[in-house]
Amino acid sequence: MHAGIVPERLDAMRREHPDAELLIHPECGCTSSTLYRMSSGDVSGPATVVTSTEGMVRRAADSPASTFIVATEVGILHRMREQSPGKRFLAASEAAVCPYMKKITLEKVAVSLERMSPRVTVDPAIAAQARGAIDRMLAIAPNGAPRISTAA
Repeated sequence: MHAGIVPERLDAMRREHPDAELLIHPECGCTSSTLYRMSSGDVSGPATVVTSTEGMVRRAADSPASTFIVATEVGILHRMREQSPGKRFLAASEAAVCPYMKKITLEKVAVSLERMSPRVTVDPAIAAQARGAIDRMLAIAPNGAPRISTAA
């Protein structure tokens, strides 16, 4: 899904909306080429920000820009519009719909938590490698935020 967001489409959208900020998810196929072209001066215009979906939501809320081209799964646009009313959000690709993300519902999450099923297991060696990164992410949580332990 992310691979289908191509630099040529972003170029066309920037021409159509020259005042729009460009928000790119790191998994998008356009990320490397867009960053390369920015560093060589081939991409101009307002800010281009490569960040997570949460980072996109925060950037849109904090930015003085009023229009954003969003290069990631289109499902995030609804939330961005809710949290930043009065701002305009344009999908870099309307076809960027992840069928797997659409299978997750609140009801399914609730049932999984109630039943603790399905059980996901991870090879202990892989879990040990991942634990360090997860612990570092959790360590930067704001004061007062609930703490989660990754201890086995």
